[in-house]
Amino acid sequence: MAEATCCRVKSLADRWECSPAKIRRMIEAGKLPAIRLDGMVRIPLSAVLEIEAKTECPQTTSRDSAESQGATHGTSITSANASLRAARIARRLN
Repeated sequence: MAEATCCRVKSLADRWECSPAKIRRMIEAGKLPAIRLDGMVRIPLSAVLEIEAKTECPQTTSRDSAESQGATHGTSITSANASLRAARIARRLN
């Protein structure tokens, strides 16, 4: 079987752990090249690999390794973010 040379929007979104809408916005903004064929959108694998090579993305750590590094359970937002979020919610309620 031949190796894939293009990615679908959904498969790239899964690969990059984002929404398909984000991938489509990147295509529309010209940040990601795409091939359009009869309503299908395909992203060249070479472009995906090039972007991944240019972008320094830290490896996703597993839950076990995060726990071993002293990470705490619960929310990942900082207290400053929590305060801002609480203020926005309060404004909406008033």
